[in-house]
Amino acid sequence: MTEVTPTSRTASRPRSPRGKGELLRDDLLTAAVQLLAETGDREDVSIRGIAKAAGVSPTAAYRHFEDRDALIEAACDSCFAEFSAHMLERTAGIEDPFDRFRAAGQAYVDYSRSENGHFRVLFTNPAKRDDLDFPTSADAGGTAFQQLVSLIEDCLTAGAKPTTSSDSLYLAFQVWTWVHGIAELHLSHPRQPWPDVDRMVADIGVALGLDGPG
Repeated sequence: MTEVTPTSRTASRPRSPRGKGELLRDDLLTAAVQLLAETGDREDVSIRGIAKAAGVSPTAAYRHFEDRDALIEAACDSCFAEFSAHMLERTAGIEDPFDRFRAAGQAYVDYSRSENGHFRVLFTNPAKRDDLDFPTSADAGGTAFQQLVSLIEDCLTAGAKPTTSSDSLYLAFQVWTWVHGIAELHLSHPRQPWPDVDRMVADIGVALGLDGPG
């Protein structure tokens, strides 16, 4: 493993006052996300590098996390929580389920553009959780996926006529694959003569019959 440390030297952090342990934990999570975003490979991020970025000793990091993998998984969870909040904020108050569905797709792509480092942590460099079951998981990643399932179920209830399946779970995976493909390719190949990305996202609903009962 190639150890990666912060790009700028961080001054030693003073010992947190009693009762301020959660602040240190948050700082460690922020530092972990930053390093994961910079390296693109979780194997290149050490707990020593994370601790240095947060301005504490590795010993202090072990007071909050069992090991490096636990810290990195918690950092990914914090990104998913941020992502879920972003999606909720962009769709809140939109009464029409089909408008809400389109807004969610646009919000997904917008997040990949504005928070590309965090997007990379979530999907390009995820924690090693091969057994994670998004449809039933209660963690932040599962919550984000359930938001998509709920959006699709609202469209079905409102009279959508899906072209591939009436199973909301199947449709959720299909929508996720299409939207993520647009977001990922747009990021990795920005010089391509891309058509309007928002239109491409909206056309997913049209192709899958999730754009309205008509």
